[in-house]
Amino acid sequence: MADQPNDPAIEAARIWSDVLAIMKAKPSLTPRHRGWLEGVVAEGVFGPTIVLCVENNATLSALQGELNDPLLSALKLATGQDMFPAFKVAPPKVEHEPRLDTPFPVSAPPSIDDMGHDPFGSAQPLPEPTAAPEPQPRYSVGHKVERDPETHLNKNFTFDSFVPGDSNRFARTVALAVAEGSGQDFNPLCIYGGSGLGKTHLLNAIGNYALVKDPSLKVRYVTSEEFTNEFIEALQDPSKNQGQINEFNRRYRQVDVLLIDDIQFLGNKEATLDQFFHTFNALHQANKRIVIASDVAPKNLKGFEARLISRFESGLTVDVKPPDLETRIAILRMIASINGSKIPSDVLDLIAERFTENIRELEGALTRVTAVASLSNQPVTRPLAEQTLQDFFTTDVEIKPADIIGQVAKYFHLTFDDLVGRARTKNVALARQIAMYLSREMTSMSLFDIGQVFGGKDHTTVMHAYNRISTDMQEKPEVYNYVMELTMRLKQHSGE
Repeated sequence: MADQPNDPAIEAARIWSDVLAIMKAKPSLTPRHRGWLEGVVAEGVFGPTIVLCVENNATLSALQGELNDPLLSALKLATGQDMFPAFKVAPPKVEHEPRLDTPFPVSAPPSIDDMGHDPFGSAQPLPEPTAAPEPQPRYSVGHKVERDPETHLNKNFTFDSFVPGDSNRFARTVALAVAEGSGQDFNPLCIYGGSGLGKTHLLNAIGNYALVKDPSLKVRYVTSEEFTNEFIEALQDPSKNQGQINEFNRRYRQVDVLLIDDIQFLGNKEATLDQFFHTFNALHQANKRIVIASDVAPKNLKGFEARLISRFESGLTVDVKPPDLETRIAILRMIASINGSKIPSDVLDLIAERFTENIRELEGALTRVTAVASLSNQPVTRPLAEQTLQDFFTTDVEIKPADIIGQVAKYFHLTFDDLVGRARTKNVALARQIAMYLSREMTSMSLFDIGQVFGGKDHTTVMHAYNRISTDMQEKPEVYNYVMELTMRLKQHSGE
């Protein structure tokens, strides 16, 4: 190694080898802790930052949770200075999730706001993209994800497929003005609202419409995690560092329309926020269009400097709310039309009356009814829909969070304290996320209140859990089955 003393990968490997030796010498390090460390690969060192590649978000949460202090201590001991880890999640490309023999008849469709996030720590990277196509649900209802490789826009999210109503009409009107280029006074445009209400759809619709009107425009849609991951990548090779940073800046500062989703997840990422601040200024001064989506209003963003929040508020802020009954029925009709399904009006009315919170609920309910009808070779009727949905969503029984936590703990052979505590082992983390998901689905509690029940966790942690389980239910049969079986158990016990 002496002939390449400045190679960041070699230096990182050397440091990590020392760190492992230091940590494994600690009596307090359990076999479970050693298991978390085994799959970690050090990719590079850049100043006081070491880039660590982990296989999954469970390992990431362990390293940024219970192992955070020992890791920082070992890094300082190995290098003689304060070192700070930046994490990348990169699953092995040749490995696949094992499929269970249990049949998986139903999958929830891709949702309007289906970006999953990891809330732990300051680094929240996105798994590296692969060339393999994303798995599609067996029964697809709604919009499939079809992202353009250059702009990253979902081509199916357009203004034509966005159903307007009283809850979102103003946001759609403003978004259309920005897409047409006539909304100069709305720059930046900030769209905020809860998950599953159409923010991502509107961002993509703006980009798609702008390109139809002027194909020469440079448009880029990006999530906050993608932005963070690309920035980390640009810092990694010192021999090419300046060139990579220049390329990163060119990619983002020379666009005509920048659409950034889930901005709230940049909170407390100081280096990335600083980079975004300069990118924002460059675009704004050049009169380029900037559209931002968030789950909260700009003034309520946490971990953002006042100078950035003030710039967000210098344009126009609009919100999207849960759709009313008429809009929900119209959305269901749109979904059925896109899918080529003929669904009786009384079935659409039933679903729209039963599911009121967001578009994801509507899609999921229609998916289940359609799938059950297909599997049983029956027509879609109101009685079938009633029977299909009654075990999952009833309106006359109150479910308490304590009941949910108790049932989930029992199901996964854990304790109540495991789920509300700080443990982040794989089995506890999954069970806790499922319990949070069910608490969001089956109670009227706010994200904040659910977080308080789970040991005072932040509302973003609850939202992350909800999004993660929603996504996993689409892709992993075992997770889908866990949620469905627990839902039925809770309904049965609550009626006793």
